[in-house]
Amino acid sequence: AKPAEKKPAAAPEIKMTPETAALSGKFEANQGKLPWPVDKGAITETFGTHAHPVLKGITTYNNGIDIATSKNAPVKAIYDGEVMGVVSIPGSGDAILIKHGEYLTVYSNLGRVVVEKGQKVKTGTVIGNAGENDEGVTEAHLEIWKGKTKLNPALWIAR
Repeated sequence: AKPAEKKPAAAPEIKMTPETAALSGKFEANQGKLPWPVDKGAITETFGTHAHPVLKGITTYNNGIDIATSKNAPVKAIYDGEVMGVVSIPGSGDAILIKHGEYLTVYSNLGRVVVEKGQKVKTGTVIGNAGENDEGVTEAHLEIWKGKTKLNPALWIAR
């Protein structure tokens, strides 16, 4: 007999309660006005597909943006929400997932985490500290998702 194939786990479905819809609407209304996750920084890699810096003909894809900042800079929630998970990503430090209605923000390349799953956070709550990338540069990575759709965080944070 042939072994059964394992199907990949589906992303958790976010049920649209009135509270979820209200929070989603408020998050959406702040597009282009959300605070940066760090007090000082510069975007070092943008969202989307990029030519590999060394290998010709090879492209890379960034699900979010990378922000260079100062050593051990506090990383803050960009909007009110609930911590859905804290995970360790090999090569990317620790990551925090925060739910804002049907939206999700992901903060990674963290050297330290100070929140836990299930914790409610407010805009500006310190959730951890930026870590160093492979080149020794301190940076934070930010992603924004609506359901399973990746969004460009640079269009959501204040300019």
